[in-house]
Amino acid sequence: MDVLKNVGTADKIIRFTFGISFLALGILKIFGPGWSLLFNVLGIEILLVAVIGYSPIYRILGVSSREPNLTVKEEVDIWTTGVPDSEK
Repeated sequence: MDVLKNVGTADKIIRFTFGISFLALGILKIFGPGWSLLFNVLGIEILLVAVIGYSPIYRILGVSSREPNLTVKEEVDIWTTGVPDSEK
């Protein structure tokens, strides 16, 4: 099931933050009932994508924000030189 995931860690954190914010706006009903419903639906959808780690829109567009599985050495190479050793 790990193959279907296409949302990376940083993307999940951002989505979670926005999802909570949209739900708060929807629950507080600051902008009226129509906007409240919109914010609630968006908040739930964004939180669901963050929790599951899969975005259907990313799949359609062929995009993934998920990091590839790297070894520790490759990760260190990226942090120190900017490229993994296999690409030097």
